[in-house]
Amino acid sequence: MSKVIEYAIRSHLHLAIFSFVYVSALYKENAYSTHYALMFAFGILSIYNFHRLWKLRRRDLPYGVLVWLKSNKLSVAMLSFSSVISTMYLYLSYFSEQYLIHLLCAICVSICILYVCRIRRYSLREIPYLKIFLVFGIWSFLLHIMPYMLFGKLVFPLEGLLLLFAILIPSDMKDIDFDPEEMKTIPQLLGTNNSLNLIRMLSILGISYSVIVYDESMWAWVMSFSYMLVLTFFYSRINKDYFFVWIDACFLIVGIILFCF
Repeated sequence: MSKVIEYAIRSHLHLAIFSFVYVSALYKENAYSTHYALMFAFGILSIYNFHRLWKLRRRDLPYGVLVWLKSNKLSVAMLSFSSVISTMYLYLSYFSEQYLIHLLCAICVSICILYVCRIRRYSLREIPYLKIFLVFGIWSFLLHIMPYMLFGKLVFPLEGLLLLFAILIPSDMKDIDFDPEEMKTIPQLLGTNNSLNLIRMLSILGISYSVIVYDESMWAWVMSFSYMLVLTFFYSRINKDYFFVWIDACFLIVGIILFCF
């Protein structure tokens, strides 16, 4: 793997790009969709890399990530800091008119910080059963609720929720041998094979619902879920550390097809 691709994956740059395309496409009819999508992408880079850097202090990372991050600590810190500045600039310039949004964003940021920062014994991510549902809640708020408050149009497709939940599962799968058993993540509870079966079930539900609803976005969801479904059958042939990257590409597929239609 080239160093550029590895850097894009390890620093979550790939996820920021995929999410930018996805969010831009969901709200493409709004004049400020690009600004919000950029803010969303910079938010991912700032928070996810802050998490990595914080866990580096405790060496609370898988060995491969730990070695890479030690070698790239300065550039990742600069990327995270510059992303914080960019996120704040976009927020204050375009989306800071409602006091309720200030409050909700402050709560989201606090949750993101406490996700890795321990109070007494646990950080939020270490509370049993909570990890995936906490991440799902934050992403759902930023993908759907906050844009509704800003743009006045609710884009809350069931397909999007199914896709988001399915995308989050492989992130826990790659950490199944690293996360403490007390965390009780879905892969820890179900095992790898049953976690893959859950992703398949969510994919089939997403395809079925999209076909039943049959609107102009149908093919975006059908193609993305079909790609995800096929990918699960190649899990054993894909590097386990990077399977989640291929799954993350579902965001990109939906975004590109929505732009085409």
